[in-house]
Amino acid sequence: MKTVWFGDVQVQLKAVGFDKDGTLFDAISFWAYIDQLRCSEFSGIVGPGYEQDWHALMGWRHYPDDIDYNGTLAIATMAEEIILAAGLIYQKTGRPWFQCKQFAEQVFTKADQSMVIAEAFSKKPGVPEVIINLKQHGVNTGILTSDSFMRTEACMKLLQVDEFLDFVITPEKVKYGKPNPDMVESCCSMFNILPSELAVVGDSIVDLKMAKAAGSIAVGLVTHEGSRESLGEFADIMIESMMDIRVEQD
Repeated sequence: MKTVWFGDVQVQLKAVGFDKDGTLFDAISFWAYIDQLRCSEFSGIVGPGYEQDWHALMGWRHYPDDIDYNGTLAIATMAEEIILAAGLIYQKTGRPWFQCKQFAEQVFTKADQSMVIAEAFSKKPGVPEVIINLKQHGVNTGILTSDSFMRTEACMKLLQVDEFLDFVITPEKVKYGKPNPDMVESCCSMFNILPSELAVVGDSIVDLKMAKAAGSIAVGLVTHEGSRESLGEFADIMIESMMDIRVEQD
């Protein structure tokens, strides 16, 4: 067990799992980037004039600077986003449902193919130093994210922490994604540790609910106005920055 500090709170741990978007990377700039790529592909299918419908579906109150942090882009898995997109395509075109699902899958696939990782993602202060520090002090360290494994892997290479990670768990690797406890349970099984010996660090309610459902320590990261209040109900510990995480020397 290692003594890990989250702000002024110390915890005995064997592992720390980080959410990705909004925790390691600035969320809103990435969401704006990827959503514009997807919206362009969507417009190519249904025609122009429905961009606001797309952005509203994805959780934007006002694109590109005001989003619902408990909405689609922030919380949903890609599989869930694709189903919502298929519904919107069906609504706008009236085409058969199976075609709408195919079109929706194409929207996301082509947007991902067009994305330039270095342009899409902007790291948070304290990253990657925190991850490297935890690993060097013997704390099992990794990622618990709703994003795809392929994109998560590319993001970790961008941060230059891929060689320091002990685990990367994405929706493809579990039966149920956040806020279900499957990701945490998978991690604990991997290292034969108790859920209480793992902390989950995240910026959204689903991160913390996942931690609580599994019996792990829920660490909420304050990222925007109102997030302290929304996360407070579910967090065991709150921090203002990734730089609030440190490991006590042996």
